[in-house]
Amino acid sequence: MKKDKLGAFIDAVYAITITICIINLERPADVSWGAFWAIKDSIIVYSITFFMMVSMWVQIHYLWEQIERIDHAVVWTCMTFLFTSSFIPYMTGLLVSNNFSNKYFAVAYGLLTVLISLNLLFIQKAAEHCNKDVLTAKYNKSILIPNIRIMAVDILIKLVGTVLSVLIWPPTILVAVVVSFEYNSIATRIVIKWMRDETIFNKQKRIELRKQRYNEFKQRIREKRARRTALKREHLQQVKEYAQMKKQKKDSQRENFVQYVSNNSKKKK
Repeated sequence: MKKDKLGAFIDAVYAITITICIINLERPADVSWGAFWAIKDSIIVYSITFFMMVSMWVQIHYLWEQIERIDHAVVWTCMTFLFTSSFIPYMTGLLVSNNFSNKYFAVAYGLLTVLISLNLLFIQKAAEHCNKDVLTAKYNKSILIPNIRIMAVDILIKLVGTVLSVLIWPPTILVAVVVSFEYNSIATRIVIKWMRDETIFNKQKRIELRKQRYNEFKQRIREKRARRTALKREHLQQVKEYAQMKKQKKDSQRENFVQYVSNNSKKKK
């Protein structure tokens, strides 16, 4: 399966989930400020849930920008992520349906947000395993953004908010969700900027390394040519010396023959 097809499916499910959330929003009894104030709890929970889902979608978007392929592990972790996310409208409705201060529904809402974050972390790890070579070649790293530290802090914030919802004030989980997606947004932007700067630095470093290797290659070629030229000259010198030695030998043989002939002619006389 292509990653664009899975990304389009995730976008569609998230769009439907957000639409169901707004459909389940309580309607005011009449058109007045007092009627809208009466459903303030429903509006607050919907707004927080909306931006939490947008934060998760943005993180998926960041992941999809960094990877080039997906496998079965990525597909099924995404399906689990969408499965848990599909419970958001139901849990939001339970939380605002006369149970805004009920700690049990607040804990259930908090645990659901933790499960969604855990599933997003599983997607990240599966995508990292599937794209190790791509990440190493492109970013000189084998991890994705948001990394495990950002996700771990996000999950910790939601767990603390869930515990405080039981011990102190049930809506604390909503505050924790707001803090978590703000933290996610800021931390992810910082890491992306740092990663881009490092990528540019690594790119310049790779260019310099390529230039150095090219110069070394040219130097080796020059040395090889110089050795070949020296060998050719040495060979030509040896050929000349051999030819000269052969010529001298022939001349010597000719002189000896001439002298031998002249001596024989003198003896005959």
